Amino acid sequence: MTAVGASARATNKAASSLFAALGFGLSGAAFTLGMLLLARELPVEAYGRFTLAVALFNIFGLLTPLGVDQLFLRGPMRAGKGLLAFLILSGLVVGGLAGMVAGLLGGLHPVEAWLTALAIAGGGLVAATSAGLRARAVPGASMLLAISASFVLLLAGAAAVAFGLKDGTAPLAIFAAGNIVFGAIGWCLLRRRAKDGDAVHPARRWREAGSMLGLVALGTVSLQVERIIIPIPLDLKELALFGVLASVAIFPFRLLASGVGFTLAPRLIGAQRARRQAVVLAEARPLLAVIVAATAGLVACGPWIAAMVTGGLYAIGPALILAACANGVGKVAMAFPRAMLTAAGSPADLVLLNGWGVVGLALTVCGALAGAASGITGLLWGATLGGAIPTLFTLHLAWRRLGKD
Repeated sequence: MTAVGASARATNKAASSLFAALGFGLSGAAFTLGMLLLARELPVEAYGRFTLAVALFNIFGLLTPLGVDQLFLRGPMRAGKGLLAFLILSGLVVGGLAGMVAGLLGGLHPVEAWLTALAIAGGGLVAATSAGLRARAVPGASMLLAISASFVLLLAGAAAVAFGLKDGTAPLAIFAAGNIVFGAIGWCLLRRRAKDGDAVHPARRWREAGSMLGLVALGTVSLQVERIIIPIPLDLKELALFGVLASVAIFPFRLLASGVGFTLAPRLIGAQRARRQAVVLAEARPLLAVIVAATAGLVACGPWIAAMVTGGLYAIGPALILAACANGVGKVAMAFPRAMLTAAGSPADLVLLNGWGVVGLALTVCGALAGAASGITGLLWGATLGGAIPTLFTLHLAWRRLGKD
């Protein structure tokens, strides 16, 4: 058994679906409560800017490692000073560019833009070290790092309520500082688990980094694309409404998608080839039951929850909740082929998956813009339907790959 295989098998035993579901469930509760507390306390436009900053963090915080986090999962890498310098530099460059563009085009105030950049830099280090610890069969610490941003967000929301904050700068500063602190903690933990036999920077695996980065980029943008598009055909008030909607009805499905990525790829790496399709089915069946129950519960209770927590400031009807749930199910479906091909796909498969991802993203954007004439409800249905066909094609590709010898 290779070192990578042993690591994957150990991870498979420790990082069960129940463990992942519990961790991401707690993260979802913290994220939702934090965002709703901020929605209750901040003025509408300030909350709209804050939710845009969080969307940028969710996208670029996972992109700043430039594929290093995925290389950790594909094989051993040495966590040395050079890698740390690379991660810090990439975080500052990517975060700085994202913050600058958000300030110029997205309406963020200058201080908010720079705090967003720092949060992104810290989030990139968290993402890389979390993946490194998961590859080294330390799923507990990896999970805590993966969900740390949600609890920092909850702290920011609690501070806004406790001190009566009416501006998004202080909560965003708390969010940025927390991500930097957890990034530093993650690096220290990863260094403690370093092994002398870990590879330095194998050229072959660095060539795969482009494809892996493409998958991460497409995945993260797909998760946030609606939030980015809304200010184009609609306005910041609608974006603020979507922020509440996402906290109540979409984020739970994003957690399920994250759980698929956290558990499925290591299980497939550690499984015998003949059993890989069975592993996917075993992962999908309970998720389907959870999705049906969650959708029914959210449609019934979501409007009441949103009105209660925000003090009636935001009104969300059952039709909008249902559209959000359908959109969330699409996010979960997208996570399966990515995890399957990360574990078993060839470099050519990864390139093809990237190509279908670009097509899916383009169709999602076109569908969202076409549906925006009917408001957020139409935008969500358009985005969901636009991305459905490419998702089906990539699922077919990944399923066939798992069945090959």
